[in-house]
Amino acid sequence: MERGLVRQEEVSQSLELYAVVSSNGRFQYISSNSLELLGYSSSELIGKYMKEFLHIEDLFLVESYFYNEHHLHPCSFRFFTKSGKYVWFEADLDFIRSNVQDVEQEIILKMRLLTKAATGLTDHNQNGLTKLNDKEFVSQDRILLEDLPTPVFISKKGKLCFVNQAFQDLLGAASKEQLIGKHTFDFTDKGYHDVIKNREYRLYKGEKIGIIEETWHTLDGREINLEIMASLTKYKGVSAELVVMNDISSRRNFQKILQKSRERYQRLIDNSIDTIAVIHKDKWVFMNESGVKLFKAEDYPDMLGRNIYEYLHPSDHQTMRNSLKHILDGTSDVQLTKQSWLISKETTIYTEMVCIPTTYYGEKAVQVILRDISYRKKTEELMIRSEKLSIAGQLAAGIAHEIRNPLTSIKGFLQIMQPDISNHSQYFHIIFSELNRIEMILSELLMLAKPQETKFTKTDLVTLLNDVAILLETQGNMNNVSILQEHSFPELQINCDENQLKQVFINLFKNAIDAMPKGGKVKVLTEKINHSVKIIVKDEGEGIPPEFLERIGEPFLTTKEKGNGLGLMITYKIIENHSGNMYVESEVGKGSIFTIILPCG
Repeated sequence: MERGLVRQEEVSQSLELYAVVSSNGRFQYISSNSLELLGYSSSELIGKYMKEFLHIEDLFLVESYFYNEHHLHPCSFRFFTKSGKYVWFEADLDFIRSNVQDVEQEIILKMRLLTKAATGLTDHNQNGLTKLNDKEFVSQDRILLEDLPTPVFISKKGKLCFVNQAFQDLLGAASKEQLIGKHTFDFTDKGYHDVIKNREYRLYKGEKIGIIEETWHTLDGREINLEIMASLTKYKGVSAELVVMNDISSRRNFQKILQKSRERYQRLIDNSIDTIAVIHKDKWVFMNESGVKLFKAEDYPDMLGRNIYEYLHPSDHQTMRNSLKHILDGTSDVQLTKQSWLISKETTIYTEMVCIPTTYYGEKAVQVILRDISYRKKTEELMIRSEKLSIAGQLAAGIAHEIRNPLTSIKGFLQIMQPDISNHSQYFHIIFSELNRIEMILSELLMLAKPQETKFTKTDLVTLLNDVAILLETQGNMNNVSILQEHSFPELQINCDENQLKQVFINLFKNAIDAMPKGGKVKVLTEKINHSVKIIVKDEGEGIPPEFLERIGEPFLTTKEKGNGLGLMITYKIIENHSGNMYVESEVGKGSIFTIILPCG
């Protein structure tokens, strides 16, 4: 007898499997007997998600069990082996916590295999029946159990000896006689039979057994899901099993609906052309396939655990921190931003990002949707370049005329000086002045037409406006339009791309000149307000009709006969890229006012 008990204990220990699972459900360690019990070696399981091997019906139960840190009973579930079959395990767990920041919580699993072959239990095995409960089933107990609203039955080795009314109603029996004498296996799925026998064996050994979910069938064939709790009792002087049941069919149906919803949501995420990811403590903890491709990673695990600022352009770090903080603090439900990512030395991608709140293993996290707008960015740059060339072409005629005048002066003075150059030294100052003027006009035209990389530098706004006014002075003179400037400060420093901002004011000055075919004045005013600079460009032209004013800035919207409608659209885009704003006021017959607000440098 003792040798039998020792053998049984050794068998029980050999069926125990130990594993360490990370907080996101990956195997970090698994004992070497996994090869014997599951068919998988340790290396085949480490790094894999545990949920990949669980029966789909047990996923919700196991996830709930992992989230709850206060467990009174073990959890039973089915595990898919390498041979292609499911085996039952009963598991207890404990948590490993660390005070080190950013170190994830780990879970220790003690898994016990539940199978008929492993336990050596047969219908005639009586080992372990010495530890019996001393409770006696008397008539008073019978009355008490009969009146319980919860289904209860008493069985001897699975054979029903007593059932209460709730159990009878649960299985749809017309009388108790239809049930008494039947075996529980007559009502349970075959997949649970080995597990039930193992639990029965352990119950008679005096061990505590936890709650298990089982699928039963009523007498009319309907499937029901039950939670089963059992303990030992005495029935007519003989040891028996007292079993209490809880019908969880509605809950399981809801779980199935929820599982299907999760699967649909997962398919939606997996097949999305946009990157969908989750950020927790500044790290990527989830990313779909599109995100892996966007960041040119080798595979999905290559992105997990990476810091989000590793690829993010340094100029966007603070904006990202602010967006994440607003979401995590609950001050905002949605954040929309734009940023650039340095994938490699040769590759930069531009994205639009939407941030919304979510949770990650019970802790606050941020779900993000990233859309690649690199193609759109390139298109905008091409449009800006095209508009530059268009402006350069339009200015070429006026500049040629402007250059012809000083050249005529130079030619005339040289002819005068030719006979007696020593007596005409006073003309050299005029000649060099005109040559400098030609050089400045040509350099401004070349800067406008030449493609240049976007580069923000400290720039004096007053000097920039003077350069643009000189460039357009000829066109203004030809149209009897003068450009007048008033600056509240002799210098106004801003941080900008000088070339792009010149294009903004060339567009506005040209539009103002074109709006005054009969001549007039363009007034340019600047003033400093707190940490911003205000620039006002005001004309005395024909004004913009209300129906056009509402749509101003749209591509190809123009009142000019030969215009393409891209100038103001690009102007708005450049101002936006400089973190500024532009406002337009206009009245037909009286003129228009363009107001630009830019941050100080």
